[in-house]
Formats: sequence, C-alpha cells, structure tokens
Amino acid sequence: MDAVQALKGVRKVFFDGETILVPESETAAIKMLLEVFGGSAVYGQGREFEFVAKAAKAGVAPRLVKLGFFLGDGIGLDANEAVRVALEQPGETLLAWQALASSGTTH
Repeated sequence: MDAVQALKGVRKVFFDGETILVPESETAAIKMLLEVFGGSAVYGQGREFEFVAKAAKAGVAPRLVKLGFFLGDGIGLDANEAVRVALEQPGETLLAWQALASSGTTH
C-alpha cells in the first residue's frame, strides 16, 4: 500500500490488490517503484487490464469483471464492446462467459 500511496498524482494507475499497472510513459514512477520498493517491471501488459479498468469505472458487476479478466481475448470482443454487453445484458453475459470459462477458452 505504501507503493500505491507513493503513486498519488500519477495518472491512469491501476491497482487490483496485488499488481500495480502504470503507463509505460510514466518512467519516473516506474523507476521509483523499481528502486524504492523493489518492484519488477513487465512491459506490454496494459491491454490485459483494459477491460478491467473500463468495466470497473462503468459499474459492471464485480463477478463479470473478474470473469472477463479471466477470459481475456477468449471473449472475442474488444474491451469497449465487452463492457457494453456486460452492462446491457448482465445475466446473459454471465451465462455466456461462464460457458466460455467452462470450455477452457481463456487468454
């Protein structure tokens, strides 16, 4: 939590309770996380979290957010479209995504 607090003021930071996602353009913030907090950096992972960030902001049910993150590209929709269907048809979306998860269709 100290690392999350240290990032106050850095735009577009995402924290899921375990991973901190910082835009690659925020080089000073990344350097601080690496040097001060002993973090590690994995580049090119932002797309993986795009749905989660947009869905949470839009008010998608937490269960659908988690399931959508688990499925990743297996949903077959871009992040914006996945958020739209999750908001407009939450029950049907939950059933469809559960079926995808059961079939093993993930990232």
